Formats: sequence, C-alpha cells, structure tokens
Amino acid sequence: MKKEEILEKARKENKNKDYVTLEQSYKGTTYAAIAMVLLAFVYFTFEIMTGKGMNYELYSLVCLYNAVLNGWLAIKVKESRKLRIASVIIWGTLTIMLILEYFKVI
Repeated sequence: MKKEEILEKARKENKNKDYVTLEQSYKGTTYAAIAMVLLAFVYFTFEIMTGKGMNYELYSLVCLYNAVLNGWLAIKVKESRKLRIASVIIWGTLTIMLILEYFKVI
C-alpha cells in the first residue's frame, strides 16, 4: 500500500477527526473538572468555617458532573479503566448522598 492510500483509509476510519484537537479537548475537560472540584472544596470549607451550612445542590452537581465524565471515559477510553470505574463509584455515591441530604434539609 502506498502512503496516500493508508492515509485515506485512516481518514475514513476516523471520520476526518483531528486527534490533536480531540486530545486537547479531553485535557481541557479534565482540567475543568479538577478546577470545579477545587472551587467546590473552597466553598465547602468556607461554608463550614463560617457556619453557613452546606450548599448540597451545588456539591451534588459537581459530583454528578465528575461521575458522568469518568463514566463516559471509562466506557470509551481503555487506559486507566479501573481507576475511572473506582472514581465513578466514589463520585456517584457522593452525588446520591448529597441529593438525599438536600431533600432531608428542605
């Protein structure tokens, strides 16, 4: 096979996706998730220290986002699948706990 034929076949298989862009998008999503967790931790700590109580709905959304993101990546990306599944279990459990606590407070 010629180089051009191989490239054309690869483009058809990959549906003309640019893997550099996909990788950067993946990294950006991961950094966004980490930033969300860190900011939620700051809010959580501030609320506890000032006695304002907890904002359960905000934290449940942050946990749900991370559970869904890691679940999707566990399905689609073969690398570090066990770690992602463990992460889904942890984030999913936290999401459920926070939702239940939110409705208990209302």
